[in-house]
Amino acid sequence: MTFFKKYMALVVGGGIALLLAIVVLVLLIMFSGGYAQIQDDLAANQRELERLTRLATFPSVENVDRLTSNLEELEEFRDELLLTISANQPLIPEMERVAFPPELERTWQRLRSMAAENEVVIPADLRFGFERYAAGNLPLQIHVPRLLSQLYSVDRIGEILIDSGIAELRSVERDVFEEQRAPVEREATAAGRRRAPAEQAPVETATRSTAPEPEGVEGLYTRERFTLTFLATEQALFQALNRISDDPVLMIVRNLELRNEMGLGGVSAAARLSSRLQPREGMRPAETRPDDASRSAMREDRVVAGRERIQTRMVVDVYRLDFQHHEEEEIE
Repeated sequence: MTFFKKYMALVVGGGIALLLAIVVLVLLIMFSGGYAQIQDDLAANQRELERLTRLATFPSVENVDRLTSNLEELEEFRDELLLTISANQPLIPEMERVAFPPELERTWQRLRSMAAENEVVIPADLRFGFERYAAGNLPLQIHVPRLLSQLYSVDRIGEILIDSGIAELRSVERDVFEEQRAPVEREATAAGRRRAPAEQAPVETATRSTAPEPEGVEGLYTRERFTLTFLATEQALFQALNRISDDPVLMIVRNLELRNEMGLGGVSAAARLSSRLQPREGMRPAETRPDDASRSAMREDRVVAGRERIQTRMVVDVYRLDFQHHEEEEIE
């Protein structure tokens, strides 16, 4: 007892140290298994990394073949889709610039003959957006393909409007892309014309090798915009809109501005309607019972909806798919 009392602190400290040693030993045994597992996983990952680094560079031949096959299928689908959509768009022939004014004249005469047959009024000075060539001026050769494309689009839209039964075609505007001559060039040309015979054809003065391209996505499609003003009944207008949406050529009505004929000329529609509703001369007084003819005349005066013509300003975008461009690339 004397020994334990004398060395109590040493005995307690030794017991605590022994207990801690036992705990550390148990923890060491427990974590040694996990450490060994981690070492095995690390070694396996290192072996896998070394195996991958010794392989051929990605992508493999199988992946390249599969991607090539998928690309061919997508290109075939694209070509079939473009061919279907562009099947009815007019072909642009190769044409010399001297042949463009006669082509314009033929188109104008055809539309005017069609308008005469359908009793559609067309102003005598209307040139369907090609006023600068009405006097026989020749375009630049580089401008001819796009001018032909615009001409065929105007011809198609005009044919639709005339067949739909509009009353009057008042104006046609197109995107004017042709170059304007510089002032010095115009003065020199004017002086030369004063010295040259009157029947001499204009001289091509531009030096650019390419014509301005229409809006769109290169190699996929182009877009030309046309603005037409015409007078038509409500029924004819709806028929024209339906025919434009159903036409095989891709056309989109981008904007419509409508004004009732009764509201034109500075007089309000209400005033015109009020004047139409006034009793006609010779009609019986209100207290007298009108006969059948008078009642019919009064009824006609009050039926106004859908009978007035509508002045329409229509903006149409005509799209042209560049499918031939893809075919040329495949041939090359």
